[in-house]
Amino acid sequence: MSEYQYYEWQTIDRPLSPREQAEVDGLSSHMDTVTSTQAIVTYSWGDFKHDPQKVLLSYFDAFLYDSNFGWRRLMFRLPKNLVDLQSLQPYLLEDRIMLEEHGKYFTIEIQFSDDSDFFEWIESENILGQLTPLREQLLQGDTRMLYLAWLKAVSMDDPEGEEPEPPVPAGLKKLNASLQAFAEFFEIDPHLISAAAGSSKKAESTPETDLESAIPKLSREESDTHLLQILRGEPGAVLSLKKHLTQLSGAKPSSQTQSARTTGELFKQAEKIEKEAKRKAREEAERKRIQRLEKLAQEEDSTWIYVENLLEQKRGSTYDEATKLLVELHEMAKYKQRKNKFEDRFKSICERFGKSVALMDRFRRAGLM
Repeated sequence: MSEYQYYEWQTIDRPLSPREQAEVDGLSSHMDTVTSTQAIVTYSWGDFKHDPQKVLLSYFDAFLYDSNFGWRRLMFRLPKNLVDLQSLQPYLLEDRIMLEEHGKYFTIEIQFSDDSDFFEWIESENILGQLTPLREQLLQGDTRMLYLAWLKAVSMDDPEGEEPEPPVPAGLKKLNASLQAFAEFFEIDPHLISAAAGSSKKAESTPETDLESAIPKLSREESDTHLLQILRGEPGAVLSLKKHLTQLSGAKPSSQTQSARTTGELFKQAEKIEKEAKRKAREEAERKRIQRLEKLAQEEDSTWIYVENLLEQKRGSTYDEATKLLVELHEMAKYKQRKNKFEDRFKSICERFGKSVALMDRFRRAGLM
């Protein structure tokens, strides 16, 4: 399999100007897409010659990188005045979850490299669009994305360790679409998420009506400041207003639970959840199997007639369908203790159509002979 690398940037706060689009387009001869809101470049050989983080800081708000050799990155540019450093700090991990200061911005970067045999290559196009809502959620105090990233990191580095668990954000029991896409992109174990969710409170959101009712509480000076920021297209201007209105409305910030669990305890709970899920899946599969066999038992005679009609057509596709039905009839016969009846009818079929080498070969490969 040849090398493949996918780079994508997107704007959130404002579109690119024509001049900026031209500058971005000139960054690589491999550019596939450059619009006022997006840039995509792919490589089947070689590498992007510029630092993706610098491109993000200069032009965009979100960046995604994916490769077929297991390295994935997600990065957001965050207006510094909207970042609550204290809420992010517990989830930061060296080389995994990183926060860096760059002038009037911070960048939050999440990256993982997995070159194991279990790495699953996925098509990256359209993924960043599913992940961009995470930026605003993070700026509004929702740290679930960082907590999920922490889960991924410890699952790779220290699943049996004694490292304490960081604060557990509210709302892990019901992930929104962007968080689900995040978990899928970074291949985070759903059983581990379920184990973590056991200590997670229910998420509470501030209704839009509450924000509207808080507008009269803004002073004239505050109103003018927010309006000017929005008019000038300043990064995060609308979000800054929403955060201010949320505070004025008296809404409580997203709650967290201070956990006493260690990573080892968390993973033991995840193993229990996985075992229980597998047990239920086996029971459900068996229930469906019995239901299918009971239905087939009621239609046994008509199914045998249909099998013979298929075989009389003497085509590869009908041979395949008939063989599949015979396997099911054989399974049903064992379940219903009708083995002798099956063997008699199957023997009759072999005598009738035994000259077909192709058919007999299908029967042998299916374990019927």
